[in-house]
Amino acid sequence: MAWIKGLVIGMGLLLLAGFAVIVVTLINRIGSSDRQVDTANQAEITMKVGERLIQTSLDGANILFHFEGPDGARVVVRKLSNGAKVSEFNIHGDLK
Repeated sequence: MAWIKGLVIGMGLLLLAGFAVIVVTLINRIGSSDRQVDTANQAEITMKVGERLIQTSLDGANILFHFEGPDGARVVVRKLSNGAKVSEFNIHGDLK
């Protein structure tokens, strides 16, 4: 009977050690706000004066930005992987 008691105590200690490892790992991941942001995959989208962003849409490996302004509408398509411009469409005319 003593060996069962020892086995139960040993398994309980293993469980406590496992929970401690999980808690320490979570605290380290949450608390590490010092991580460097990968700026290689950032791109800037320039809005013209008076423009406003109407809609964004994801399509596979691309992101689409729909702008409307006093000169008409504009759609810009960029790659998600590196931010490179795929295409830009300018739409002129009465939008109402």
